[in-house]
Amino acid sequence: MSKSARILFIAVYLLVGIGVVMTYSASAVYAERTYHNSQYFLYRQLLFVVIGTLLLFATASVPIAFWKKHARTLLIGTIALLAVVLLPGIGHSAGGAQRWLRLGSFHFQPSEFAKLATSLYLCDYLARKIKVIKKGSLAIFFPPLLLVMVVCALTVLQPDLGSCAFIFIISALLFFLAGIRLRYVMIASLMFLPVLYFLVIRVPYRLSRVTAYLNPWQDPQGSGFQMIQSFLAFGVGGIHGVGLGQSTQKLFYLPSAYNDFILSIIGEELGLVGVLGIMLLFGLIFFCGIKMAGNSRHEYERLLILSLTFLIVLQALVNMMVATGLVPTKGLPLPFVSYGGTSIVVNLMGVGLLMGMDHQARERR
Repeated sequence: MSKSARILFIAVYLLVGIGVVMTYSASAVYAERTYHNSQYFLYRQLLFVVIGTLLLFATASVPIAFWKKHARTLLIGTIALLAVVLLPGIGHSAGGAQRWLRLGSFHFQPSEFAKLATSLYLCDYLARKIKVIKKGSLAIFFPPLLLVMVVCALTVLQPDLGSCAFIFIISALLFFLAGIRLRYVMIASLMFLPVLYFLVIRVPYRLSRVTAYLNPWQDPQGSGFQMIQSFLAFGVGGIHGVGLGQSTQKLFYLPSAYNDFILSIIGEELGLVGVLGIMLLFGLIFFCGIKMAGNSRHEYERLLILSLTFLIVLQALVNMMVATGLVPTKGLPLPFVSYGGTSIVVNLMGVGLLMGMDHQARERR
């Protein structure tokens, strides 16, 4: 295992450990009232970590050629799951969205796996067409873009605009990294703007999120409530925090305290020091990924390493920006830290892919 892979592994499991502790801290009171068991979310998160860890080592041991060979099949299977989740009686609904498939007492969210499957497919396609891409052919741009749009459309129908936008951003970034001319990527992005306008401005609850982002104090008991409570959590925490387990915002003030807004609880209990620690760990993951990509001699592996790195780091960045009011509210968890089975399992699988590529590259050398 290279030095970069070791640092990556340590940073990831420090985040996982922090996530387990903070999930329990943020959810204990809610779990006691709702499920009469304060450890309800703690036990489930630990189970997800164990499953994710097993899949991490399993994924790392699989030859990269396997993922390259079956990338298209994985994406088609993911598209099928995204379609199945929309079927009445099969997909599970919660909070006005139908995004989950029920597996016994657990729920699986296909849109989380779609991020990984889309990256695997695009990296394979772009690596195979790299010579044609360098010639500046526009035709090479449309087949993968069509599949990406199908994934995005099915994700929006759930509805899950946050995951849709994230998949689109990662795809655009991969097109750019593969060498597709920037003007083609920009044209595709500009074509998406009218769709984005319709999906945001013409949908009342999404528009309320935008207005709450611009001025949360305009409706402090309604659309701006969550953002204001997040601000209060950071403000009360200050530099050093109020102490682990001492948060008041988790006492039914801040919605999604153990999920999308867990960074706010970290800021309240551990202060700016705790938040900077989280940012440092994600920074280490980013620099390790860049270093591993720079050492790769194969275009497919280089693209995949960059893709997996950005999948983790950009999602973390968006989550942090939401919690601090820099962008409108989106339903994206903080990787490895927020409560959520599918998210932590898929992200740990991504880390397994990174470590597997690093190990196999060292064996070749």
